[in-house]
Amino acid sequence: TDAAHPAAPPTPTVREMQAAPRQQEQRSGFADRFLSRQSKSKTYLGQEKKRVEEITVDQAMNLAKADRTARAPAPAMEREIDSVRFRDDAMAHGGGKLQAEVDPMQSVFLDGNDIFMFRRIMIGNRIYRQGFVLRTKPFLEHLADVHFTDQPMARFTELRLAVAENRANPVSARFGVPIDTARFVVDRAFPRPFSFLRATLTCETIPPSDGRATLRVMAAILSAVVLLGLLAIYQSARVVVDLSERRSRFVSSVTHELKTPLTAIRMYIEMLEQGMARTPEREADYYRVLGSETARLSRLINNVLEFSRLEKKQFRLEPVEGDFREVIDEVQRVMDAKLKKEGFELVVDRCRNPESERFRYDREVMIQVLINLMENSMKFGEDGGERRITLRVRAQEGRMMITVSDRGPGIPRRALKRVFDDFYRVEDERTRNARGTGIGLAFVKKVITLSGGAVRAVNNADGPGCTVEIALPLPPSQARDPSSRIDRR
Repeated sequence: TDAAHPAAPPTPTVREMQAAPRQQEQRSGFADRFLSRQSKSKTYLGQEKKRVEEITVDQAMNLAKADRTARAPAPAMEREIDSVRFRDDAMAHGGGKLQAEVDPMQSVFLDGNDIFMFRRIMIGNRIYRQGFVLRTKPFLEHLADVHFTDQPMARFTELRLAVAENRANPVSARFGVPIDTARFVVDRAFPRPFSFLRATLTCETIPPSDGRATLRVMAAILSAVVLLGLLAIYQSARVVVDLSERRSRFVSSVTHELKTPLTAIRMYIEMLEQGMARTPEREADYYRVLGSETARLSRLINNVLEFSRLEKKQFRLEPVEGDFREVIDEVQRVMDAKLKKEGFELVVDRCRNPESERFRYDREVMIQVLINLMENSMKFGEDGGERRITLRVRAQEGRMMITVSDRGPGIPRRALKRVFDDFYRVEDERTRNARGTGIGLAFVKKVITLSGGAVRAVNNADGPGCTVEIALPLPPSQARDPSSRIDRR
């Protein structure tokens, strides 16, 4: 028989089929054994056109030897002739290699549903065929054992492998769990040369994964983190916008507060220049008003400057031990004219023992704090029925308690903690017309906190009005002194 048309190779047995990987490596793997090692055998799947490969003379001799062995033993003379022919062809191409045309793999059904898979290889003017017989049943079982049986999905799915469903006697096999009612179906046809094979995977229900609980926990944590991040961004944006609005109102309020005393000072100076104060008593009154408005302007400017120093961390306390009665006397002297002008009464309630009012504090700061609290009470207590401000000083449980109470409208409950924020002002019908910059109480809280104390605002329980409580620490020796107990009168 001509070597170009060798006889069909004998059909391998089932045992030979089970040893297919080893036999394929030894006998039928042209790409693995005869062609260039750079080409992977997996690239042959799905091939539809012939390709050209470069092979060496030794590879061509091995191919010719395998082809002759499949048909009949080749005499030594024929092998020598093949060797000379291959070497001459290789020299003719210049480079010592031969050109081999490899056709795509093909499959042909034999009797008993066995399949003959082969391909044609042309070297020079000679045609060689490589192939093997595939036994379908062992092949399907092998595919299932290697790629399906040991997989987790085999516990709840069914795999159906079918060979040539369009034939009269198709071959099929089922593996896994039998499924009567399939809700999920995945069907796939394999590429050539295995186009005769179709795989169908069916499933009734998909069981929960072992990692689903962990995945849900992680998804919940991620959702919570994202939500908290969005809330934090929203809160930050809201705080920035709110602070910007309060700063804008602060600038407007400071401008108004500066303009009011300046206008009054200018008006009284003009009245004095024009001689409108015809009596010494009226002239003295004008001078008192000028002094009061000047002091008011000075306090406002000092508040703004001190607040700015606090914001820049440049404020320094200078505490010294002293009698707090000196602070109260100075506050009364400074606020006397304004109290009389506004019609307010100041009631001072002190300890029985004067020595209990001695502790370390910054005198100028405490004077400014009390003046700010009293002006705040006068500002928001103008519409109250009783114009009275009560100042109490007590030593209690290791702290010096200083309270300033008024009989005004009080503070809405929602704003009791926010009144000490920077530039914050209570906005309601009772306080809308009140003047102010929004830094008085903020300054009080900052300096008291810097002194190691605490401050809070509460509405009076026995009637209208509000009380601001200041707690300053006392030295340990004074805190244990029985003479510092509160007067319970």
